[in-house]
Amino acid sequence: MANEFTCITRKIEVHLHKHGDSDEAIQRYKEEYRMWDDINNNLYKAANRIVSHCFFNDAYEYRLKLHSPRFQKIEKLLSNPKRNKLSDDDIKELKAERKLLFSDFKSQRQTFLRGGIETGTNQEQNSTYIVIRNEFIDCIPSDVLTNLNQNISSTYRKYTLDVERGIRTIPNFKKGIPVPFPIKPHGKIALKKRDDGTIYVRFPKGLEWDLNFGRDRSNNREIVERVLSGQYGVGNSSIQESKNKKQFLLLVVKIPKENRVLDKERVVGVDLGVNTPLYAALNDNEYGGMGIGSREQFLKVRERKNAQKRELQRNLRYSTNGGHGRSQKLQALDRLEGKERNWVHLQNHIFSKSIIEYALKNNAGVIQMERLTGFGRDNNEEVQNEYKYILRYWSYFELQTMIEYKAKAAGIEVRYIHPYHTSQTCRLCGHSEKGQRINQPTFICKNPDCTKGKGKQKSDGAYEGINADWNAARNIARSNEFVEKKKK
Repeated sequence: MANEFTCITRKIEVHLHKHGDSDEAIQRYKEEYRMWDDINNNLYKAANRIVSHCFFNDAYEYRLKLHSPRFQKIEKLLSNPKRNKLSDDDIKELKAERKLLFSDFKSQRQTFLRGGIETGTNQEQNSTYIVIRNEFIDCIPSDVLTNLNQNISSTYRKYTLDVERGIRTIPNFKKGIPVPFPIKPHGKIALKKRDDGTIYVRFPKGLEWDLNFGRDRSNNREIVERVLSGQYGVGNSSIQESKNKKQFLLLVVKIPKENRVLDKERVVGVDLGVNTPLYAALNDNEYGGMGIGSREQFLKVRERKNAQKRELQRNLRYSTNGGHGRSQKLQALDRLEGKERNWVHLQNHIFSKSIIEYALKNNAGVIQMERLTGFGRDNNEEVQNEYKYILRYWSYFELQTMIEYKAKAAGIEVRYIHPYHTSQTCRLCGHSEKGQRINQPTFICKNPDCTKGKGKQKSDGAYEGINADWNAARNIARSNEFVEKKKK
């Protein structure tokens, strides 16, 4: 396998380590914060220097093309072959010559970046590093500069074609960007553990960032402990300062894939809906499935939080009319408004974990889901009334993303299929007709020859129907209409 691990990012609050209460320790603490501010105040400048230099390197090659009469003539001839009466052989020869000129321009570019030396290693990234090293090495550690140079250069290359097409502009960086660095067991920057059990990041310039796990609902301490023990790897990480001056470690953890022998022919179809957030079914099983979550539970929690919010707003109505301390009085309301979103985020974690466990329990090697671009919207891309309350905070894209990375860690492939008629087709006979899903929970097949797709018959001759979510999930599991996750 090309990648034998999956990467996750853990956000952990960090504080600069205090070395005591003496005057000398306090002075050292202040000096370390000054050094950290110095890094933050110069990092975005270094990032913009890198982007500018990358653009200059491209502009140098562009000017070589511009001042080459032969290249310009070839471009003019090839721009309109019919008008210039070019035969197929002529076009082939001109394109071959243009290719040689391209190669020559790139060679001249590399010679320029090597300071006039014709042979040697590729100096593209090295040239941008030299620029920022000469200007910022006194205030920004070399490991940070190296990592920053790699990140910005790759970002610039990623967007070069879009810049040429006019889709976007050259990246521009503002103050407050994350401070990137490599974490290595025996490097200058490393995760360490003290004798008292506290875990910290050893940073250049003598800085030590203590990790504060708080209530640790995300189980971050156990993950970091596994990194320290060598069970998990760690990638290039960063420290970012929030608007309220708190610092957070964005730790990239590499979790090895589990070596399981799963059946790639067995597929779990996952239907995402409103009444039941997820419903899972197998492609080779006509009976059973698993529903995860419920609309009632979601609405119950939302109503309770909305009631708390209304009560708090009522109490704050007269106490926040101007004056000093208004923002402090509103802090309780701000905290409450974030709680509902945090709860939905937690539910998505629980639901995605349940899907992975269901797939592993049934030895399924593939999970299939619908591409839900525009879910809950009408033809005018407006959110339908029945979905407005549910979709206010609920993120199906986030849920699918969680399923993706957890499936990757478990060695399960994730595929997306076209959602067309997955809920209107009978999985038992294949009959497709509009109106067969008569409501959210019920599906009744209109094929007169299909008996299983109608469910049990009542005493009055009508049919009870079958579980519509199961029917859609099994259609998804058996579909081969594969698409990308996002529309292009």
